[in-house]
Amino acid sequence: MPVSDTFKLTVICFTLSLACNFQYGFSATYLNTPVDEFKRYLNTSLEKRGVAMTENTYNWIWNLIANIWFIGFFGGIWLGPFLNDKYGRKFGFIIFNGTNMIASLLRFLAILFYLPELLFIGRLVASISTAITYQSLIMFLQECSPTHLRGAMSFTSEISFGVCCLLGMFAGMDFIFGKNLKLLLGFAVVPSIVAFIVLFPMPETPKFLYIVKKDKKAATKSINFYHGKSADVSTVLHQIGLEAEKDLQSNSSVREILTNPYLRKALLLSCLALQNTLALSSLLLLSTDLLKHNNLDSGIAKWFSVGMTAAYAIGTIFGSPFVDKYGRRPMLLFFSTFNVIVLLFYVIFAAMESHISFIKYGCLLCFVIYGFNYGFGVGSIAWFLSSELVPQRHRSLMQSMTSAINTVILIILTFTILPLFSLIKAYVFLILYIIPSSFGIVILYVYLPETKGREIYQIVEELKSKKSRRVINAEEKFETEESDIN
Repeated sequence: MPVSDTFKLTVICFTLSLACNFQYGFSATYLNTPVDEFKRYLNTSLEKRGVAMTENTYNWIWNLIANIWFIGFFGGIWLGPFLNDKYGRKFGFIIFNGTNMIASLLRFLAILFYLPELLFIGRLVASISTAITYQSLIMFLQECSPTHLRGAMSFTSEISFGVCCLLGMFAGMDFIFGKNLKLLLGFAVVPSIVAFIVLFPMPETPKFLYIVKKDKKAATKSINFYHGKSADVSTVLHQIGLEAEKDLQSNSSVREILTNPYLRKALLLSCLALQNTLALSSLLLLSTDLLKHNNLDSGIAKWFSVGMTAAYAIGTIFGSPFVDKYGRRPMLLFFSTFNVIVLLFYVIFAAMESHISFIKYGCLLCFVIYGFNYGFGVGSIAWFLSSELVPQRHRSLMQSMTSAINTVILIILTFTILPLFSLIKAYVFLILYIIPSSFGIVILYVYLPETKGREIYQIVEELKSKKSRRVINAEEKFETEESDIN
């Protein structure tokens, strides 16, 4: 693929990613750093109604506003398969970027008129819409990219998400918009409008057009748009056709996924991969509060929350060139294991803080290292892995099921982490993140196939095998050595 075509595809993928992930990344972090200003906003809002705000009242309202995101996201997850499979990836992407634009306006009006209910509704609408657009995005990136660039192009989602998280975290600092919530949530309206507009020129993915719509002419135009005029269209269509031939039925179902052994295996592996994303999701929302619980100054906690997010964004940029070079499996396993160790050190440092005061700064360092490792080799791979393990007709529903399971677990964790933290301090990380992730990594090591540079039908054949990845590696090594001898 010529450099010019690769560059064009990269720009297209970044444009698609930003259209989804501005809302996703900004919403994940804009509540984090200006937490004190939001508390004042809620207090003023209640005072205007003649209601006094107690600490208990604040905790309930704040938990509802912060965590409604995950509940709405869970609901949106189940709309994705219907829209993406029936109308295409582009339809849902455009429609729900439009509702995201409305959600951004509602959040701004909520601050302007001191109506926390509108903030709640705006965040709910944004979460439902983002769940759908994120599913559309992953399938867009997977289905419009050549096989040899599939990993790198999928990484554009995580890079853009990391950058948008950093933007949301940084914008909430006191010296930018943190002291003026009207500006913080007002400026977010403009990118939402731009994200809605830029999607219209993008064609539907070639795989959807060829496999689902049976439209070879439109699929050819789509391949030329995404792969460039120099693309070998007949070869690409042949590979897409092979994927379709291996799985001839038309519709997927939850029952089929749960009763078919290889699909059930793909679901389990995808969920275990996403297990390693849970800690960062909580940290992006709560890191400032958690660090303040470690007796760190509020200003330092805010800056290191920004630093953790910056490290995450930088990690995604550095990790992108390696995913198609070294593969998904080794990167996911290595960096997930590394992050479990980092969280373990955080627990140790937090536990020792009462005896050795300066060691609390080790907690800051752990969060920054965790963010970089996550961006480099965990986040993006874990989120697009489910799309690489199953054929076209199962892809949308599989992604919904894995995301739904992950979101339910995340809702439970985000609602329990602060109450548990007040009871058992940083040891909560052992129970919620470290031990579950450790078990998951062991299972991934045994059964997760490598997907780098392989067509989907080849990956499916390996999943259908009852052999572990270790046995398959040994057999492949033996066959290679035997071939060399001959």
